[in-house]
Amino acid sequence: MIRLVVTTSLALLASVCVADSPLENAQQRVQQTFAQRPSAEFIIDAKVINSAWQSPPFDQNPYIYTFAEIETNWDRFMRGLRIPFPSAEYLRDRYQRFPQLMHTLAHQDVDWEAHSLNVLEVWQAYLRGDFERSYRLGVKYGGYALVPAIYGEILQGVYLARSNREKQVFLQDAIDRIQELSELMPVLPGDEALHPEYVLLRLGYAYAVARLAEDAAVAKVVTAGLGPSVINAATEALAVDPDHPLTLALNAAFDANVIRRVGKGVGRLTFGAQPINAEEDFALALSSVDDMAIVRYEYANSLLYLEKGAGIDAALDQLRQAAALPSSYSMEALDVLYARKRLVEVRAWQDSGMSFGKFDRKRRRFMQRSGENLYSVVSSPYLVQ
Repeated sequence: MIRLVVTTSLALLASVCVADSPLENAQQRVQQTFAQRPSAEFIIDAKVINSAWQSPPFDQNPYIYTFAEIETNWDRFMRGLRIPFPSAEYLRDRYQRFPQLMHTLAHQDVDWEAHSLNVLEVWQAYLRGDFERSYRLGVKYGGYALVPAIYGEILQGVYLARSNREKQVFLQDAIDRIQELSELMPVLPGDEALHPEYVLLRLGYAYAVARLAEDAAVAKVVTAGLGPSVINAATEALAVDPDHPLTLALNAAFDANVIRRVGKGVGRLTFGAQPINAEEDFALALSSVDDMAIVRYEYANSLLYLEKGAGIDAALDQLRQAAALPSSYSMEALDVLYARKRLVEVRAWQDSGMSFGKFDRKRRRFMQRSGENLYSVVSSPYLVQ
């Protein structure tokens, strides 16, 4: 009996010591980045996830790559995301660092080559634009196969969901999966070898939350903490990779979006959003990748949000450049299609003669009334009347 009490006491003491260790405390603080307030969460309708997903409106054949071709072109494909190639050696290192992540694998073995091929199979589906397949395979294989699964789901929600409700379901599910991954990979900012993972989790999380927040009611953005969620994740990512092009573009676009919705004064006081931040961030992003449509169309939108009618010529120039860019895989193709759609909308607004503020309000009200996802490339442009 005494032995049992002593053993139990030692176990409790050990657990307290571990819980209070500096490492665990640091990991817990890092996890706070991904904490969502209950009021910020959207209900996930399993029928949306389990039903057939909308296919992209382009021929996928040009984007079908062999595993060898994916490896050869990896740096080109990932020049924006900056995700490392999932080689057998890379996965062995990561799974040994995070054994709890390895426990999610469908095949509990140390055949690193097989695990690499599984992850590449998911990236293969992602690159060609079959996001339903990449998602289902990623969930099946687990581990690092979840990365392309989640990023494909985000693209599905933003660009291919026809309704705002479907968009919210895909994005919320992606956010939940990023939260789960962050718990399995509690990466600290001081671990330089793991900076790619530190950034990719925050970029995906911030982008998904930002897409939920961009047209939500201002009251919800504030009370649900959507703004700080985006800003914190983007700021943390930039702290370890200050030149990351897509994080820079996200950070700048969110600043501009805040100013668009609440004005420069409130935006600066409430969220720290300033026009100079957007201008500098986009300039730096474009100096790194001037051939990515998403950076250019986000820059165009930010010019309109910040300068209204005065920014239309520069915005149209950015949209025209984005719309003319070539595509080497699905994400780029979708970015270009949206740039073309947005170009039509902005030209229609220019021809209408109304103020940008009025046009923007009418567009948001149309989305609220119709429930249509106007960011979807399978829906028609909003032609203001």
